Amino acid sequence: MKVSLFILALSLLFFAVVTDIRAREIPDWISVVFLLMGLVRLPYHGWGALVGACVIFSCAFGLWLAGFMGGGDVKLIASSSLLFPPLWQIQYILDIAVMGGVLAVLYLVLRKVVSVPATPLYGRTLRIECWRIRRGFALPYAVAIAAGFVVAALQGGFL
Repeated sequence: MKVSLFILALSLLFFAVVTDIRAREIPDWISVVFLLMGLVRLPYHGWGALVGACVIFSCAFGLWLAGFMGGGDVKLIASSSLLFPPLWQIQYILDIAVMGGVLAVLYLVLRKVVSVPATPLYGRTLRIECWRIRRGFALPYAVAIAAGFVVAALQGGFL
């Protein structure tokens, strides 16, 4: 059961990454599916996982109010954290922060290097993303969330 939930979680995160890169939005239904998956795992993790997810949501909501995060990112982080036991939720948040830092550095470096490709060979999404990078637009933070999820899961928090 754990492996099938992990594959479903990776599929959902992949879809979240693609939609975040394309439109800078994460569909709400992805967070709802993560919430339902977390409720399925609740007997294994206990109520501490639910309390931890509520604390994570509250902190991330404060970051959203301050304008530092998008609403979809807040919901995705909190709902996907339900798949980890309470102590691993802390590691998950730290992994997301590290991956977010790597993503930010990558975008800063690419900002000086990348140009908007003129040919249709690269596709519209890549051209738009290059344009966003050059102008310093917001990061597609679902990339960092997905990478943090994979790192935390492979460290032993999920499987």
